[in-house]
Amino acid sequence: MALILFDLNGTLLDPGQQEGKLRDAVRLAMAHTLAGDFRSFAELLAAVGGAVPDEMPAFRDVSTGLDQLRGQKHRLAVLTNSARATAERHLDRAGLCDRFERVIGVDEIGAYKPARKAYAFALQELDAAASETWLVAAHDWDLIGAHGAGLRTAFLARGGPRPVTIQADREANDLTELDL
Repeated sequence: MALILFDLNGTLLDPGQQEGKLRDAVRLAMAHTLAGDFRSFAELLAAVGGAVPDEMPAFRDVSTGLDQLRGQKHRLAVLTNSARATAERHLDRAGLCDRFERVIGVDEIGAYKPARKAYAFALQELDAAASETWLVAAHDWDLIGAHGAGLRTAFLARGGPRPVTIQADREANDLTELDL
């Protein structure tokens, strides 16, 4: 049994037409985190001409994949660059909120992923050891951050850049194919 942390936007939920704006806001979030200046994700989205979507649907494989992992007795949680309340609302509207023991938003941390502080906060909150914890993400930058924090990593190929500077511990095209 392991703790599996999931990235939310672009990994579990499909941002659709907002994908480019979300990517631009994440870039700003990383820059502000490096500068020691935390700002809300909603503010960063607005700065790039976007807005927090009312809802995002789950990718078609997510519900079944999460149920498979829970059936294997893994602990499931979300670590997202969104605010916690926004993430919980999106998960609820996608019918997934009950699958997770905890949703952690960066507004609780004061730093965006891939800052090591974000992963360390999740480990502390969930009383877990890095060696027993996985991060599943569809973004190379998130996997690089998790790897640097000592977590095991799983790349979910959803069209985002595959990590090239680290070797992900696992890769899958679909959450139902992920073997942890």
